[in-house]
Amino acid sequence: MQTAIPRGGTVLAEITQLLELQATDGQLHEFSIQIDRLRAQQKQTEGRIAKEAAAVDQLRERLSQLEHESRMKNLEVDELDVNIRQYQERLDKGIISFKEMEDLRAKIVLERGRISTMEDEALTLMDTIEETKQGLERAIADCDEKTEQLRSQIGEIATRISELQAQAAGLTDERAALRERIPSYLVQQYETLRGSSSEPIASIQNGTCAGCKLKLSGSTIERVRGGMGIVTCEHCNRILYVDEYDSDD
Repeated sequence: MQTAIPRGGTVLAEITQLLELQATDGQLHEFSIQIDRLRAQQKQTEGRIAKEAAAVDQLRERLSQLEHESRMKNLEVDELDVNIRQYQERLDKGIISFKEMEDLRAKIVLERGRISTMEDEALTLMDTIEETKQGLERAIADCDEKTEQLRSQIGEIATRISELQAQAAGLTDERAALRERIPSYLVQQYETLRGSSSEPIASIQNGTCAGCKLKLSGSTIERVRGGMGIVTCEHCNRILYVDEYDSDD
């Protein structure tokens, strides 16, 4: 935020320096906000990459489950086929009772029915597996494309963060040099006020403190206008000054 230039001759030189320090701190705060926002965007973009990869992994796991189910079903069909062969062999070669013969024939019919059902299920499962494979291939290609785009965005964000950090570092050096030119007791007073307010220096506007918006006493206003040292607001303790837009009441 741009601060109005104080009136020459009515404000101590230290006030101007403190205003410069306050403006610098405001810029540094804005840099910090921008960097935090960019880091949040970076984290969100990384999350999108992880989400894309998770979707592919989920589809890959689904394909693995389907293939396992298919293998188990084929093994079960093979077992049923072995059972049918054994039943048939007992019918053909064994010396068994009529009741046992009927039981074996019933088992053979039952097992053949189960095999027919399972073979139909196996064919349907094979179709599902093939569709899932094709879907996985498409998902991998789509994921690779999106991931490349998202990583490019992350790179751009990282570059912007580095630029802002470099600017903030330069501004921090300027701030340190500015502090050296201000009396230490004023710097201490400023830093103490900055602990509770982002703008420790406030102008007088229409007889009120621009910081806390409360009415100032006439003596306080006159002391500020007369350049009688460092004058603070009797309500919020901000350091006061008169800017070029303030009118005499």
